[in-house]
Amino acid sequence: MEFMDIYFNEMEEKLNEAMELLKKYLELHDPVIIKDLYRIYHTLKGSAGLVGLPKLGEFMHKLESAFKEKMNSDLDEKFVARVIKISNEIINKKNDLTDEEVNYYESILSGEINLNEGTISKTKNENISIDLLEKFYERILKLENNLINKNYSIALKEAKSLRLYTQNLIEENKFISIHKVIKSFENLVFQEAVFNKKKINFNIEVENTKIEKKDAESLKDVLIHLVKNAIAHGIESPSERKGKGKEPTGNLTVKSYIKNDFIYLEVIDDGKGIDIDKVKEKAKSKGFENVDPLEVIFYSGFSTKDKTDQSSGRGIGLDTVKAFAEAKGGFVKLETEKDKGSKFIIAFKTKITSKKVLVIRRNENIFSVDSNEIREVINKIEIIDSKINYGNNLLDLIDYGNGNIKFAVITKNNKAIVADEILGHFEAFISPYNFDEIIGFAKNIFSYPIPIISPEKASSKRNSKNIIKKTVLILDDSVLTRFVISRMIKNNGYNVIEAETGEEAIKKSGYDAAIVDVELPGISGYEVVKHIKKVNKDIPVIMLSTKSSPEDIKKGLDSGANAYVIKGENTEKILNLLNKFLRG
Repeated sequence: MEFMDIYFNEMEEKLNEAMELLKKYLELHDPVIIKDLYRIYHTLKGSAGLVGLPKLGEFMHKLESAFKEKMNSDLDEKFVARVIKISNEIINKKNDLTDEEVNYYESILSGEINLNEGTISKTKNENISIDLLEKFYERILKLENNLINKNYSIALKEAKSLRLYTQNLIEENKFISIHKVIKSFENLVFQEAVFNKKKINFNIEVENTKIEKKDAESLKDVLIHLVKNAIAHGIESPSERKGKGKEPTGNLTVKSYIKNDFIYLEVIDDGKGIDIDKVKEKAKSKGFENVDPLEVIFYSGFSTKDKTDQSSGRGIGLDTVKAFAEAKGGFVKLETEKDKGSKFIIAFKTKITSKKVLVIRRNENIFSVDSNEIREVINKIEIIDSKINYGNNLLDLIDYGNGNIKFAVITKNNKAIVADEILGHFEAFISPYNFDEIIGFAKNIFSYPIPIISPEKASSKRNSKNIIKKTVLILDDSVLTRFVISRMIKNNGYNVIEAETGEEAIKKSGYDAAIVDVELPGISGYEVVKHIKKVNKDIPVIMLSTKSSPEDIKKGLDSGANAYVIKGENTEKILNLLNKFLRG
């Protein structure tokens, strides 16, 4: 059973439980029932985020918050009736909510829509979606019938065609070309050059790179700030440039490219560069004399200018540039040289993209390698001095298990990754993530993510400590959460012990690390963590929660947790933390 199916089964069970509790509350008005209802919607919120149902998670958060606000008050009958109506309508959902459905249910919850009003009215966009669904349905039927008729080659072609069609639809609706974003700057550069009495040659060097539309506006603001600063304060006037032996027309270039799953953007000018001495002087006056001047300029509120002008001070500074990059899992960097110019480099992680991977099993470990990194797969293995002989060359051997070797994946950087079984060549969604040799995770192959190994980062290992099986306790009252995390970490060489309640967890023993949910029936996750640390302070504990405020995170860490992970943000982070804590 797929983990999304498990979620909808769990949701049906929990919502039935909630509706029974709501009816019971109208009879007893027991405040403990409100707490139980809060916990049910809290659990459904966390599980929705975990399996990639953001809109359901968003609305379950609304319900959770509604009960949290009423924890110390009485629930009126109309509120109870509204929640029952909503729960009864959502209970049979088998996919995520739409924006319109979220608005509709929020209106019911707030009382803006009467209980006797019907379902959501159809919109033009919905009709368009139905037309698309009909096309999908027709093509899926064709695919299914070809499979039934054993026309496997035709079915495979249809499946690939359907995937490409879907991929194009997603890209058209979700992504925008960076070139399109930057192309719109041409008028801005012209206007700023005229305003500042400069001559500018504007160059665009952009690969076929796309970003999410929701990020485009923020990125545009960041680039506008850098471009305007380069024109106003970086590139000299024609007369200054002549005096320095430069061409009177300055050069401003915006570049973008992809490297190691990062999108890079560079804003380059051939102006006067940043006055490092002036930066140091200003930094000293602000108490930052020990900070690298190329770093301090990204501090909030830091500027060497005494007053703003029309080309700066518009609420966006270099701190915002840095914040944008870091929020996307990236970084910023500055290179500057006197009278040569400056280069601002912004790098941020690409969103989930599709690529082909080869999935490999070695003992109980399942992992994958990017197909672009592979030269050949061989099944005639000759080992000389702990290396694999390939074409009379001895290649470093990468082994994530032990025992006899059946296959070796020869990579383009001349390493040999050994395997017991080649599970297949798959097109998968890729979630970039960097930890040791893991550079990302391949999704939608199995119900759990598969780590992608970087041949470049992988080091020679055989019978290493990395294959010693450790045991992890997973404590969560959601069967879905336990299922997904259990499958993921078992797949990466760990044993698992599961617990549904705090009372059950504190009776467990023999584990090397623990993953603990915060919101639990009975004993809370905080108390379980304290108990674990009291028994053995060296057992690493990862606290898992939908609560994300600084106060909640501090409370979790203060209880003794070694790390705090937000449910639904990045499931793979749990695995990386375990590897860090248990495998060094």
